[in-house]
Amino acid sequence: MVSHTPLRPEAGDPESPPPAGPPQRTTGFHRWVERVVAASLSWGWLTVVIGLGTGLTAWTLAADDRVFVIENDLRVPQRFEALEWMGIATVVVFTVYGAVWAWRRFKGSGEHFGEIAQSLNRYAFVLALSPLFGGLAYRGLEAKHKFITLLLCAGITVGMGVLIYRVAALVERPASLAAKRRRFSELAPALALIAIGCFYAWYMSSLALLDHRNLGTHIYDLGIYDNLFYRTTHGDFLGCGYCKGGTHVAAHFDPIIWVFSPIYKLNPRAETILVLQSTWLATGVVPLYLLARRRLGNAWFGVLLAGIYTLYPALHGANMFDFHSLTLVIPSLIWLIYLSDSGSKFAYWLVLLLMLLTREDMSLLACFVGLYGIITRRPLTGIMTILLSLGYLYYVKTEMMPDSGLLMQGGKETMSYIYFYEDMIPHHDEGMKGLIISFFTNPVFVVKMLLIESKAFFFLALGLPLLFLPVLSGKKTIIMAYGLVFIGLATRRHMYSLHFQYSSVLFPVLLASMPDAVARAGSGRLARGLGLTARRLQWTLMITALLSTFLVSWKFGAWISNDAFKAGWNRLARNPGAEKIERYEKTRELVAMIPREASVSSTSGLGPQVSNRMDVKKWPSYRDIDFLLLYTKGFKKKDNRRLDRLLKRGEYRLLDGGMGVELFELVPKDERDAAREAARDLPPRAKGKKKKKKKGKRKSKADKDAIHDPNKDADEDDEDDEDDVDVAAGKAAAKGTTKPKKPADKGSGKDVDKGSDKDADDPARKAPSKSKDAKKGPKAPAKPKRPKGRAREPLKE
Repeated sequence: MVSHTPLRPEAGDPESPPPAGPPQRTTGFHRWVERVVAASLSWGWLTVVIGLGTGLTAWTLAADDRVFVIENDLRVPQRFEALEWMGIATVVVFTVYGAVWAWRRFKGSGEHFGEIAQSLNRYAFVLALSPLFGGLAYRGLEAKHKFITLLLCAGITVGMGVLIYRVAALVERPASLAAKRRRFSELAPALALIAIGCFYAWYMSSLALLDHRNLGTHIYDLGIYDNLFYRTTHGDFLGCGYCKGGTHVAAHFDPIIWVFSPIYKLNPRAETILVLQSTWLATGVVPLYLLARRRLGNAWFGVLLAGIYTLYPALHGANMFDFHSLTLVIPSLIWLIYLSDSGSKFAYWLVLLLMLLTREDMSLLACFVGLYGIITRRPLTGIMTILLSLGYLYYVKTEMMPDSGLLMQGGKETMSYIYFYEDMIPHHDEGMKGLIISFFTNPVFVVKMLLIESKAFFFLALGLPLLFLPVLSGKKTIIMAYGLVFIGLATRRHMYSLHFQYSSVLFPVLLASMPDAVARAGSGRLARGLGLTARRLQWTLMITALLSTFLVSWKFGAWISNDAFKAGWNRLARNPGAEKIERYEKTRELVAMIPREASVSSTSGLGPQVSNRMDVKKWPSYRDIDFLLLYTKGFKKKDNRRLDRLLKRGEYRLLDGGMGVELFELVPKDERDAAREAARDLPPRAKGKKKKKKKGKRKSKADKDAIHDPNKDADEDDEDDEDDVDVAAGKAAAKGTTKPKKPADKGSGKDVDKGSDKDADDPARKAPSKSKDAKKGPKAPAKPKRPKGRAREPLKE
């Protein structure tokens, strides 16, 4: 018999068992330490962080002044108070966890405390991020640190997105229950959509009217469009008293004014077009709803997208900055994208026509919609869209507008928009050609233009509410190209601001791209690699986008009061004081005194109150104007001097005023002539001591008055020369053996027309007088002295 003996493992063999050693004793303390360490690594540390974060957030929100969020100026007692809150909150969290564990044990569950804590932490982890919300709640953070504000919004959005995905697994309904509620689910989304649209129209109209009553609207641009509507409804197509040449085609060709003019005719006032704009923008929820329902297969996705649209800060900025034809393109653009996707024929061409009538440059944006049609296998529709748009643009620029250039060169008859892109157009005379050359020959400079700090914030504020998903939308990104170029290459900072209308060419495309982006993200490789359920991920993305839009809108939008939002140029006063209310009431009282057929010149803030008439001008234009409605409290020295001259010459007289708003009436010519005749019959003025002439330079003031104001009309440049002629005419009428006594002027200060050149018009002062210096003969020339200048006039209140 052969015996088999086991082989002894060689030293160093990795598969050989370790040599047996003396038995180790494991004490109860060691086992307790191991359990504590294991619990801390699995659930304990996160539970503690949840408690600490909750306590810190509660203490921050309870503080009266939360400036410490960005200043770090806490005193020592405050620091210990914050630590106390954090400790108490941690104890409360563990107590709640213990209560849940005890309840589950009472129900017969055999789960350990650690297992209960782990399951609760899957949803309570978001409380660990709550200090971000506490910092975001600081009023003023959005104005002082806008990038930090966006960063806090992004952090909260990420945490809430994970939570929403986990909660979605708990609320998924079985297919049988979904079938039973199908009838209800078809009606409820439509009702919700109507409610969202109506609420937006009402709320934004209220804010727009509030801003108008606060005198926060201006001639540029509410006054312009109110006058456009009024004159168009009265037969003067696109006529405007505030524009060069008396017509708006000097700036833009927007026949959509004529399309909506029947609505304006029902109540021809600036308030009508403010409500019209908000209501028209509210209709944008309909095509977005249809896009989401068609692409994602559920109407509630459309309701969520409509909610994102109405909360979007860029929409609020375009809506609240007076009135603009460019803003009206938002619903038309979304409708055109939807009709292109759905393959509609007649409605597509109708909406395209409406979009082209919005403004002449919208034909370029329509060309990109045509390109989208070509790459989505609708080549005929796309090619016809491009040809029709370019043909319309060519006809308008060559036949309807005085300047055929895309950016126009400017002058007495037209505006120019070259300064919008002045950094990209080094040579003014090149116009659009210069921009194109710079774009292709200097790509580094183009990148520099795109990375301007304020421009980077603008694009982040557009993308963060939508989770930057539109970049995944596929072929729809071709439509975004126009807006990216139009805004990205701009030099004028208002073009890349959330408070103006220029974003209207970009953000509607981003919103219309969301359904495609969400559908692609749900079925993408990344989602499959992470093991994410497609449908649940789609719901998560849409709900998270709605939450993110709410956060950004909270700090930068119009729905909630904050320190960052502006209605164009000015902040929106949601609670106007008694002074603002009284000033508006006084303004309406003065406006009621002006006859409907009278012409009016007004300062910018008062212009929209009187722009619903045929003949209007912007102060300081006053030629052949019947009434002046002026906010004199805000006058500068130049405006005070001009108004004083008009009053001294007797051309205008004060009718009424108050709260800094004054109404002046043109004195009839016969009354002025009678006053002049009466002045000639006054007794001669007693001779007194000859006043010494003041040395000064009239030229310095005359040159200062002649500085060109871009907001003036073209006929104002020679205004001061006309004043000098009027004064000279008054002097010529006073020539003779006796000189009439000049009526006293009360409280207006020294007349700006008096100066060193006044004596040249007086024959009595032209003859050289015999003096002691003349008898002594020629005198050595004295050293020239620096002129003292003229005395300043007091401001007219």
